[in-house]
Formats: sequence, C-alpha cells, structure tokens
Amino acid sequence: MNRSREAIRLAEHLSQITAIHVELAHDSGARWVLRWHDGPLREEMRAHLDAALADSDRYAAMRDRTIGCSRLQTRQAWAARATAARRENVLAPAIAESAVHKGEQESDEASALWLYVRRLWENTSYPERVGAPEDAPLIEQLVAASTRDLPSGSRTTSELYMAQALLAK
Repeated sequence: MNRSREAIRLAEHLSQITAIHVELAHDSGARWVLRWHDGPLREEMRAHLDAALADSDRYAAMRDRTIGCSRLQTRQAWAARATAARRENVLAPAIAESAVHKGEQESDEASALWLYVRRLWENTSYPERVGAPEDAPLIEQLVAASTRDLPSGSRTTSELYMAQALLAK
C-alpha cells in the first residue's frame, strides 16, 4: 500500500479513537504533520499515534516517518475555557496577578485574559466541551463577539474580541 493511503487510514483511525477530525499531511521529505482542532492534548495524541504505529503492520510505511503533532485552537474552545474559568471565579484573580507580575496597565486586561485562557486551553484535554449547561449561552455570545465587520465590508475574527466582550460583562 502506498504511504499516502496509509496516512489517510492512520488519520481515520486516530479520528475514531479520539472522536475528533484528524488530518495527516505530508510536509517535506520524510516529515508529516498530524493536525487536529482542540480535542486531546498533544501528549495524548502522541501516545495514540505511537500506539497505532507500534500495534500492528497496518501502518508500517509510516513508522520510519517523522510525524509532528499540531493542535489548533477554535473559538468555541477558547470561549468554553473562558466561561468555565469565569464560573469557577478564577478569572479576576488570574488577570490581576498577570497584570501585577508583568507590570501591565489596566487597559491591557483583555490581553492578560486572552493569555490566561490560552494557557487553560493548552493544558486542557477536549477544551471545546461545555463544562456546565449554564455555560452554553455565554459561550455562544463570546463566539458571536469574536467576529467584527470592518469598514471595508470584510470581516475579522479574534479571540481578543471575545476577551473584551467577557470583560464588559
């Protein structure tokens, strides 16, 4: 079987195991990149990948490849982590601590919030999941706030817009 077909089968296998969409794309030479949004942590995905490669001859052509792992963040995940942290009453102290530690001004609270939530995302498996039913409306509001219309008629999205909207609440 050719390597590309095997890579597709490996990505499908990992998608089934993790219950998220996983892509495995050729980068250059012997390097491939495994990509997914949110879902398991990099270490968890690496363990699934290593187990799949070691478990059988199904993916033998991929064993000698260097496979990097790239976990991407969605707005849903950022909003879900921010909302959960707000519900748990840890946002205000985290923002204050960040501002004091870095000597930032109050006007940069949105950046401190963005960075704090980004760290939560980095350390949370399946960060896109809603932590509590009461979180759903705020998550939807934050995702909606992430998009702004520009004077040119185009649109832009940013997690920073969500941070600003959350601070305004």
